Amino acid sequence: MKMKKVENLRQLQLISIYIYKDLRQFCDKNNIQVYLHGGSLIGALRHNGYIPWDDDIDVCMSRTDYVKMLKISNGRISDKCSLIDPEKNDDFNGYIPVVVYNESKMESKQYRTEENLKIGISIFVYDGVPKSRLMQLLYFSHMYILRSKHALCRANFKYVNTTIAKIVGPILQCFFSSKNTKFYKEKILKLQKKYDYQKYKYVSTNADYRASKEVCLKEEFEKAIPIIFEGIRSFTYSHYDYHLKKYYGEYMELPEKKEQKPKHSFTAYVDEEFMY
Repeated sequence: MKMKKVENLRQLQLISIYIYKDLRQFCDKNNIQVYLHGGSLIGALRHNGYIPWDDDIDVCMSRTDYVKMLKISNGRISDKCSLIDPEKNDDFNGYIPVVVYNESKMESKQYRTEENLKIGISIFVYDGVPKSRLMQLLYFSHMYILRSKHALCRANFKYVNTTIAKIVGPILQCFFSSKNTKFYKEKILKLQKKYDYQKYKYVSTNADYRASKEVCLKEEFEKAIPIIFEGIRSFTYSHYDYHLKKYYGEYMELPEKKEQKPKHSFTAYVDEEFMY
């Protein structure tokens, strides 16, 4: 398959929209609830679609719905899109599931070793968390340490966007081999499921360094609110306003001009037949 270079941000956004439409159709057909999340949720509320400078789409769902999707799809979301599950794909070094456009490719300098990357949508899975603030602190601290070690094995800190990581990362990285990336990925995947989603009153995604700010009542998370994203009928969780203010502050206000730029750095390609 011949590839063409993705020339600009809007083209990249349109490819992600294609993936999102296929994911929504799959979830609607199989009674699976998938929510807009993070910057994509802010984009829907503030811009009725993408934040103009955003370069990806983030969604989330419960562990229950994710397992259901994994079982029904067997990795196939549509003719053009596939679900990459970290547990089932040894050559995938990330720990966040991704729905990718099959005939695509991304070249990134953000990793120490070359990885087979495709254009995709990240799925942040919500798991159970304990009610006790102390137990939450211990859990998220443990997760943060594992994620940090994973990053020290995987990341090329010359090309990350976080200033602190650029300074501290290279100093600590000499103690971590890229060969141990998979080891820490497996540790993270195991810890994520420590608290059964079905058995706990509180839930949160735990693939984020500020995951403690995402803790919510499961009943609030499971109540879906309709919302429009790029003309696509979508949904999000009922406590979205409380969550976004806690996580981002006054999210309806535009950030400073210097912050209005894509957060990832890569060169992307898609099959020549893709129509924008």
